[in-house]
Amino acid sequence: MFQKSITAVLPLILLSGANIAAADSLDRSVGEETRRWLELQSSGAAASKNPQTVSGPVADAIYRRYVESFTHPIPESYKNDQNGYGGGSGSGGGGGSMN
Repeated sequence: MFQKSITAVLPLILLSGANIAAADSLDRSVGEETRRWLELQSSGAAASKNPQTVSGPVADAIYRRYVESFTHPIPESYKNDQNGYGGGSGSGGGGGSMN
């Protein structure tokens, strides 16, 4: 009986080990890809040759909005007007209200 139990469980153990090894290699490849993107970004190798400037009044308005964002508490959750509680991503058109 013990041998039958081991025979039944052994394939499951081997499969779980293979899944763990596959997940580890996937995690490493995802990390490597992320590191390559970050290096590309920080090196400036793919940066545009055209400077992207913002006029003084626009820069002031952007900075003012940024500073004012710290005067509001971070809500516990965001309520989406269309379908209840919205997630952190998606392709919706915005318009959610904060609760």
